[in-house]
Amino acid sequence: MRTSHLSLKAAALVTVLGLTLTACGGNSTTAAPAEGAPTASGEPVEGGTFTFAEVTPINNWQTQAARFYEKANVLNSVLDRLTYFDVESGKLVGWIAKDFKANKEQMEFTFTIRDGVTFSDGSALDAEAVKLNLDALGLGIKDAQIAPNVDFGAYKSAEVVGENQVKVTLKRPDANFLRATSSVAAGLVSPKTLKLDNAGQSAIAKIVGSGPFVFESEKPDEEVVFTSRDDYAWAPETAPNQGDAYLDSLVVKYLPEVASRAGAAQSGQVDLVRGLQPVDEQVLAANGGQVFAAQGVDLTTNQAAVRIGSGKLADAKVRQALQVGIDRQAIKDTVLSDSYVVAGSILNHKAPGFVDLSSEIAYNPEKSKQLLDEAGWKVGADGIREKDGEKLEITVATSNNSVVIKPAFELIEQQWRDLGVKLVNRAADNTFLVNALVDDKVEFFGTRQFALGGLGPVYAPANNTQTLNSDEELNKLFAKEQAATSEEEHLKLVEEEQRALVLDKALTLVLWDEVQVYGANKSAHVEFTSGTAPIFQGAWKSDG
Repeated sequence: MRTSHLSLKAAALVTVLGLTLTACGGNSTTAAPAEGAPTASGEPVEGGTFTFAEVTPINNWQTQAARFYEKANVLNSVLDRLTYFDVESGKLVGWIAKDFKANKEQMEFTFTIRDGVTFSDGSALDAEAVKLNLDALGLGIKDAQIAPNVDFGAYKSAEVVGENQVKVTLKRPDANFLRATSSVAAGLVSPKTLKLDNAGQSAIAKIVGSGPFVFESEKPDEEVVFTSRDDYAWAPETAPNQGDAYLDSLVVKYLPEVASRAGAAQSGQVDLVRGLQPVDEQVLAANGGQVFAAQGVDLTTNQAAVRIGSGKLADAKVRQALQVGIDRQAIKDTVLSDSYVVAGSILNHKAPGFVDLSSEIAYNPEKSKQLLDEAGWKVGADGIREKDGEKLEITVATSNNSVVIKPAFELIEQQWRDLGVKLVNRAADNTFLVNALVDDKVEFFGTRQFALGGLGPVYAPANNTQTLNSDEELNKLFAKEQAATSEEEHLKLVEEEQRALVLDKALTLVLWDEVQVYGANKSAHVEFTSGTAPIFQGAWKSDG
């Protein structure tokens, strides 16, 4: 029998109010509504169909490929994980693992699995099933051509021990390993799913999870329909709803036209849509809709990751000059909205270990010019700086997934022009990005990345998609951070990483905290994970 949702929500409220004493909080990020926007409230309503509009169709649902929003936002409701990151407390809490611990060296981790959990095909999600999933995540599945999960790079092996327990052994210390088990890309699938070939594991109709929703039907490139699982009873321990979903079904549609998204939510064509333009936020709120800014605690901030292959940015002084040559507040005031927070580091403000470097990267065009002069780049007759007969002309590439990325770089282009730097803006040009993504002579890649395994997996590999470069000093620092044996030591080293990346080496020009802006109709009630995914297990509609 379902536990009272009202009493659970009341208990969750008491928990949030008592955070300073209990160090335990709610289940979701704070998705701030736009000023003046109405919000759904009251007791949850059972039943109904919830329609969610995503930005692009999904063709590959394989678990470890769920590092993109359009996949993670849906698989969050199909696949459970061992742990859950609770934003309010900033701590990992139990999910499928009711208990977990690490040894002092951060090389052995033991998970105690909840009793009675089953996959939607009826098979048990027990210690043996967890072991098989961990092997797939840590070692990959060679026969299915599935590579290991990047956040499980230290993984060595897993074995079933004790009663419904799994012990994981790593090849090297990794203080971020537990956090990585909370990622949607570490979602647990049935042993039968793990035996499928790559195509089978990529097909949503064939993926069997233990989550609150189960696949029902699909119209390729149009929609996917899921139904609620009535016997679901193993939500994260801090979830207000500890039972099955309030909703009967979930429909995921695709709405690539950015100009249509606010209208679709306002009209009731959809209940929730991702990817609102800033200009549409206040319009939707003023016309009775809701606007939610879901904070991406699990991700880096939005950034221009630096590539040094062309040689123009090989000197750290040039990179530091460009860092303080960005007027971030002007970007927010001109291009963004109140849903966005100006970046203070490569980690966002609510991420564990965040260090505020705002004062050190504040807009300072005079300092920027001085650094460029010291690096030998002198202003030429056309106003563009030159050195050894070469113009300081640099290029940025990004995907078109962000509705604000191109106008943001258009403003940076203007700001840098005043410094004598010419930015070629290829932001939101997906055709150009295909080759630029692996070309270290394209100086900037505008992006944000999931960082559940820490900053090391994002920046350390020689082929990392951020810098396309492996920095020996940074890698030594990443290794020290992963080997930290106390929280105090770990946080100190995370601070050092941020200072190295943002200040000393300036290999990332940080812009704004990651946020996904959603629009909803007036009857929708939904919260979001630390990865900005909607929590449909706890969602409901006031009109049913």
